[in-house]
Amino acid sequence: MRNIVVAGGDTRDIWLCQMLRDRGYHVRGWGLQTTGVPPFQPSDPPPDVLIGPMTGIGPDGRMAVIDGEAMLPGDLLERMGPGALLAAGLIADPIVKRCRSLGVRTVQYRLESSFMWLNAIPTAEGALKAAIGLSGYTLFDRPIGIVGYGRVGSVLANRLERYGARVAVFERHGEKRAMARAMGHPAYPLDIAPRPLLDGVFNTVPAPVLDASWFQPTGPEWVIDLASIPGGLVPDIHDEPEVRQRYQQILSIPGKVAPIRAAEIVWETLGLVLEEEWEDEKIVGSAHWSRNGGFTL
Repeated sequence: MRNIVVAGGDTRDIWLCQMLRDRGYHVRGWGLQTTGVPPFQPSDPPPDVLIGPMTGIGPDGRMAVIDGEAMLPGDLLERMGPGALLAAGLIADPIVKRCRSLGVRTVQYRLESSFMWLNAIPTAEGALKAAIGLSGYTLFDRPIGIVGYGRVGSVLANRLERYGARVAVFERHGEKRAMARAMGHPAYPLDIAPRPLLDGVFNTVPAPVLDASWFQPTGPEWVIDLASIPGGLVPDIHDEPEVRQRYQQILSIPGKVAPIRAAEIVWETLGLVLEEEWEDEKIVGSAHWSRNGGFTL
């Protein structure tokens, strides 16, 4: 039976503990409390799998957890040893290099394409939930803009279309504008002027693309920023009255609106990464992972 420790940064990690416990794994929680899952102490036997928070593991091993802060003990990775797995949203380079020297496998979810696609679905559905009623309307037959046509933008456009919204895409890259048009959405450069009239806008670009022109009197009534920190707002307009009235940044939507599914996505991502990258039936270290025999979901 695999020995797993989950260092929890939000509600999804509590559900991940419960899900793994119910599937028969020996699970301990680090920095979180949940019924039926004992706490992990650094002096405990080392885990085969250590799952860190979505916010990541810093260069000194520091992690932001629900109960405050946790720190990787200096000898924990050595005690985990070859064949063990360290996973988190992001892992700082010094920790990755140290793991590599010790034969400890690392997975950083937020850099994995499979995670990004799976996570785009609860992000898009949570964004719809946040937007409905903001301007006194449903989304049906309303002109809604999407800034960026990557994974989240394309999934969101699909969901909005199903709601009956009239979607317009604003994208820097010509190829992605062509993709949006191929999917039936009008697509414009970011700097087009004047812009079509919009009821609301979702931003998915983690760069300062939302300048003052998006907050003119004839602009959208609301702007929801889904991009990761620092978001898409130009910093020097943050305190403008028009911006404060219309702008809302929403982070970590999956863990807030769909924590059970968000937990499943973390585990699915681990399985997909290992399936793709490890050779069939090759035993790796003491944990005995293999492509066909590892991480049954």
